Amino acid sequence: MILPLLAAIAVIALRLVLHTIERPVEGTGFMLVHFLALVTVVFFAGARLLRQDRHTPIAMLLRTGFRSAAVYAVAMAVFLYAYFTWYDPSYFQQRIDHLVWRGVSEGQPEAIIRPRMEQFFTPFNYATITLATLLLSGGILTVIAAVFQHKVLRRLRR
Repeated sequence: MILPLLAAIAVIALRLVLHTIERPVEGTGFMLVHFLALVTVVFFAGARLLRQDRHTPIAMLLRTGFRSAAVYAVAMAVFLYAYFTWYDPSYFQQRIDHLVWRGVSEGQPEAIIRPRMEQFFTPFNYATITLATLLLSGGILTVIAAVFQHKVLRRLRR
């Protein structure tokens, strides 16, 4: 389980560096980095199993890959909650203000828009949505990697 934690630490460091140099990533723009980290974590977890025993069943490859993806997803969700709660607490208020301004400029009343935005855009919701997305993506990537490793890499290891 060290690989998913190392991948999470690397992604966290990247996010903090981008924030420090005043180039924070907006919205879903950072998901490509998460997907790259998930592919790496899932693939190398399965490859390690095949290196230990080339007759590892596909169920074990799936379980190990998903476990690694889940550790990464939980670590990132905890970090994102902490990041937007303590490190960059003004992010959501600025985002809400911008969205309310856009809605008002389109003719919608602020009294209706602002409460909805403040209810939806919170660190907890952001972390929860990210967790669910990373778990779903990790599951899909795990199936793809496990099938590839079971059908292709196993033959190359002979």
